Amino acid sequence: MITRRSIIIGLILSGIIGAGEPFTVLYIHGSPMAADYSTGAAIFLLFILVFLFNVILKNIFKKFYLTPPELITVYIMMIVACAIPSWGFTMNLIGLLGGIYYYATPVNEWKKIIHPYLPKHLFPQDKNAIWYLFEGLPKGMGIPWNAWIKPLGNWFFFIIVFYFLSICLMVMLRKQWVEREKLTYPLTELPRELVKEKEPLFKSKLMWMGFLVPFLIYSLKGFHILFPSIPAPLLCHSFPIFNRTFTVRLVIFFEVIGLAYFMALDVLLSVWLFAFLFVIETGFLRRIGYSIGPVLPFSDPAPQVVAFQSLGALMVLSVMSLWAARSHLKTVFLKAIGKIKGDEEEILPYPVAFWGFVISFLISIWWINRTGLKIIPSIFFVVVAILIFLGITRIIAQAGLAYYRAPVIPAVPTLYTFGSKYLGPSGLASLGMTFSWATDIRTMVMASTANGLKLSTEFRMNTIKLFWAIIGAIIITLISSSWCTLLLGYKYGGINLYSWQFSGLARFSMSWVKNFIKYPVGFGKLQFGFFALGGFLMFLLILARNYFLWWPISPVGLALGLPHPVFYTWFSVFIAWIIKAFVMKYGGIRVYNKSKEFFLGLVLGSFVTAGIWIIIGFLTGTERIGFTLG
Repeated sequence: MITRRSIIIGLILSGIIGAGEPFTVLYIHGSPMAADYSTGAAIFLLFILVFLFNVILKNIFKKFYLTPPELITVYIMMIVACAIPSWGFTMNLIGLLGGIYYYATPVNEWKKIIHPYLPKHLFPQDKNAIWYLFEGLPKGMGIPWNAWIKPLGNWFFFIIVFYFLSICLMVMLRKQWVEREKLTYPLTELPRELVKEKEPLFKSKLMWMGFLVPFLIYSLKGFHILFPSIPAPLLCHSFPIFNRTFTVRLVIFFEVIGLAYFMALDVLLSVWLFAFLFVIETGFLRRIGYSIGPVLPFSDPAPQVVAFQSLGALMVLSVMSLWAARSHLKTVFLKAIGKIKGDEEEILPYPVAFWGFVISFLISIWWINRTGLKIIPSIFFVVVAILIFLGITRIIAQAGLAYYRAPVIPAVPTLYTFGSKYLGPSGLASLGMTFSWATDIRTMVMASTANGLKLSTEFRMNTIKLFWAIIGAIIITLISSSWCTLLLGYKYGGINLYSWQFSGLARFSMSWVKNFIKYPVGFGKLQFGFFALGGFLMFLLILARNYFLWWPISPVGLALGLPHPVFYTWFSVFIAWIIKAFVMKYGGIRVYNKSKEFFLGLVLGSFVTAGIWIIIGFLTGTERIGFTLG
């Protein structure tokens, strides 16, 4: 079922995603298509595969026809690839490695305070190679690839180990989540419908009606950028609250509405309700002037109070998820040590997945310890990172959020648990380096693998071939995205590209490191007080959910917090909740099942339109034509 040609196509398209996303974000400044859990690039390319080869050309070139399992194989490889090139890893990494040196000045004192504690094997040592990355190569000079081979090789070793850990964990939890708990996996709905041979989605008039809504409205926005005399539709409205101390944003994202429609009603209610409550709490705290510290990295606009409440809830969600799976995980362990025999339908045998997880876990700790973080904080950091990643993956599997980011990054609880003095400058510098892969967690391989395993189960594709296809997609994407990012930097100068990866991230992370070196903090009593409060409330919500059948609110929303993606998308989720509640009450399940085609069209139309306008932006030389969340 997993054919050689499907793997080859998947590898080619993974390479295109790896190179295309940096080109789109850094050079064209278009819609990010591989920066979030919605994996817009994979949807756009799947649409082309199905619509072009299976719908239009199937009667002319029958050999190009791809079967559903082949298409799903390609799609799984692509969604894994989408987790790597931009906010997931590569662009962050290269901009950070060079920026730490390029932006060092006598004023910020990085050279004196931070540079002595940076491991040389993780950074390029050629000063000119760094300067030219940001200012462009002199005419006639070749790209200094050799300067990057060693540092990128060391980073790739670590990230592949951590990705393998993520895959192993998802293999061990697949049966629990897919077959026992029957999580809904809303993000798998569209690809499943796209590849259907019976009653194909392309024949649905409702789908095309939904498709036209974002196509026409987003295209009107695009034409407004090309021709300013054309009016642009208003999809965002802001208004101040609490005496103008905080601003509420009501934004419409059609892809968010479309994907949210496939959430359960209690999850929909939970997502927008808790987001709204966090907005009110944030505004109230600003109005009265109460704060326990500055806004945390990547938790904005939520203050520390809200961020740590959400982190506590997220941790309880992760731990309770593992607790619910304890019986199944016990079986996995017994099979791993040979106490139980038997085959399982997984992409890796349980013994390989279990021991692969253990070995990868130990290697991750060792690698981070080598970057300068002491052994106990290294263990703590890796455990916290895994729990945060697991909690987010659980949320994505259950809620299918198009856009999301962790309420608190793993470096923050590590800092407030051990204190700056214990961590020391080398430990703080080590935490600063994790900003490349464990901070702006808008997408990750663990969540993509979870969605991929849901699809592979439905199409009966859980074989070792799929595992190697995923590994191949990871390697190809790492190489292609690094190549394109370096090429763009040396050709155009990183300071002329998108400001965040080549300017903002390095300054932001090193300012955070420098601040706690110069102004140490100890154990965060207030921070962990609100952490405990959030965890306790989450525990109560889970109990209420399990013991009261009438309880209408899922606990998921409490764990979301109010990071940037939630702040901008909660209103779209609210719209989806109103529509779905109305449909279910007055139309019932029959009308709901039929209406799903319209909302699949919203999702498909959003990402296909974004992809088309990336091409238009490139052909016309027009920048900043973007529709997805930036």
